[in-house]
Amino acid sequence: MESRGIERLDELLSKVPDEIIREIEEYEREERARHRASGSKRPFPSNEDVVDAIKEVCGGVITRDTAEHLFEAVKKHLEEKGFDTRFLTEGRFWRLVTNLVRKGILKVR
Repeated sequence: MESRGIERLDELLSKVPDEIIREIEEYEREERARHRASGSKRPFPSNEDVVDAIKEVCGGVITRDTAEHLFEAVKKHLEEKGFDTRFLTEGRFWRLVTNLVRKGILKVR
């Protein structure tokens, strides 16, 4: 049964012009090369990952001294855990911090 499917596929592919097949193969090679060059396959941190990192880095308390360096410290912590932090913006980060403070999870001193 499987061989009939392969035979049918071979029959259909034999009808496709060689120029089209070469074009498709070239496109696939370029896509693979572009994908490899685009960087790592590290995952992006979710909001939950960022919140966990905030809690781990600051210990549940934010002071004026820690607030200045908190974004960079959390970003570094996430990178050490294997996350790609290219798209972690300060706006997103501070929105999460503000929500944690409002909910009483983080204390501000």
